[in-house]
Order: sequence, then C-alpha cells, then structure tokens
Amino acid sequence: MSEEGTKQHLRPARILLVEDNPDDVELVKRVFHRGHVDNSLTVMANGREVLELLVREANRLDRSPFDLLLLDLTLPGLDGRVLLQEIQADKRLRRMPVIVLTGSAREEDWIRAYKTGAVAFLQKPFTLERFLATVGDLYGYRIVIVKDEAL
Repeated sequence: MSEEGTKQHLRPARILLVEDNPDDVELVKRVFHRGHVDNSLTVMANGREVLELLVREANRLDRSPFDLLLLDLTLPGLDGRVLLQEIQADKRLRRMPVIVLTGSAREEDWIRAYKTGAVAFLQKPFTLERFLATVGDLYGYRIVIVKDEAL
C-alpha cells in the first residue's frame, strides 16, 4: 500500500482520563504538553458516569469510543477497580487498553489491576519519560500520536 493510502486510515487516538483529583489531571496535561502529545484528552471524574458514557457510546458505535483509558483507582460514583471489571465484562470495551494511574504503591492493587485487565500500571507522580516508555512498550508510541482505523 502506498504511503498516501496508509495516511488515509490514520486518525488521532482518542484518550479518556478518568481522574477526580484536579492536581493529577494537571499532571497528565503537563506530561502530554511536554511530550507534544496533541491527542484529544477527555477528562471525567465520576466512575459511574464514565461507565454510562462508555456503554452508551459502545451501543451506538458497536466498539469502544476511546482508544486508550487512563484510569485512577479511587473514584467517586464507582470505584476504578469496579469500573475496570465492568469494562472487561463488555466485549466491545475490553479491547480498549487501560493504563492504571494511581498513587497506590500497594502490591495487591497492582496485582488486582493486572488480573482485571489493565495493560499497565503507573504510580503517580510519573514523568513524561515513564509515561511514554509505558505507552511505547504497548504500542510503539503509535497510540499517543495516531490510531490506525484498521486496528
């Protein structure tokens, strides 16, 4: 396929940050800005509202409305751990990669997150380099920049 044909299938990845702490939202935005990550970043703070949005949009699109979910574990409305379980229970949502962002250093949180379907776990605060290395390990940096429609 020609380079021009390939470019037609690429679009910016849609990223959902689920975080209720305004300071941590700013941390993620600063990391994105510093790394020149210009992807659309949707921010939500309530786990129940996130689940309702994801299910509603998955019903409409028959797939996840986001390409990457950055998830805090401690949320109002619906705990991030439960939200992760609900996402994994829905066949349209479970393909969406989830990176857990948390202040927790508890080993049981790490283990539970991975067992429940998280693809990575970042302890806050984190640096641009750590974030990009984590995402890069998963997608060769591609998801931060663009998402291939064929995937």
